Amino acid sequence: MKKTTLSSFGGIVAAIAASLCCIGPAVFALIGAGSIGAFSAFETFRPYLIGFTVLLLGLAFYFTYRKREVQCENGTCKVESAGSVNKISLWFAVLIAGSAIAYPYLGTSSAISKNSSEVPHASVALKIEGMTCSGCAKGIQGTLASLKGVQKATIEFEQGKGVIEYDSTLVQPNVFVEQVDKVGYHASIIDERKGN
Repeated sequence: MKKTTLSSFGGIVAAIAASLCCIGPAVFALIGAGSIGAFSAFETFRPYLIGFTVLLLGLAFYFTYRKREVQCENGTCKVESAGSVNKISLWFAVLIAGSAIAYPYLGTSSAISKNSSEVPHASVALKIEGMTCSGCAKGIQGTLASLKGVQKATIEFEQGKGVIEYDSTLVQPNVFVEQVDKVGYHASIIDERKGN
């Protein structure tokens, strides 16, 4: 049973590592940490880590579902497989690993916005380079939305751009560019619109 547990746990760890390029930025943005762009280095190893996950989970299935002969006290043998707890644990591990691997393909929230009433409103469009998946976009979006004066941040991975609505009396667009660059990506202003 120890081999099953190790294989299942290893599969989960490998699956999380395979998606670290996308999970890492989202987690770091939620806790307010910087340098989320560093996780994009894991993108190169993603196919290998997914293969390693499949291998480890395959071993776990083998160790769990194979039939084993057990010596009985009276000298007779009987064939049995792993108990139901091990089987349930294995399927739970598959669910966690599958979720981690699928994370980069899950949709992102369209925007993070704060309630604002009657504040000077402006918007800026940024070109953002260096994103490798939707997790990167979520991380940048969370980082920008947490800045004072930002009313709404929308980052789109597929287009490689973002739109930030903000209070122009509290923050200026160069701060957004600096913040994106600070967390490990590269941003430049495409369009800027001053509001009321």
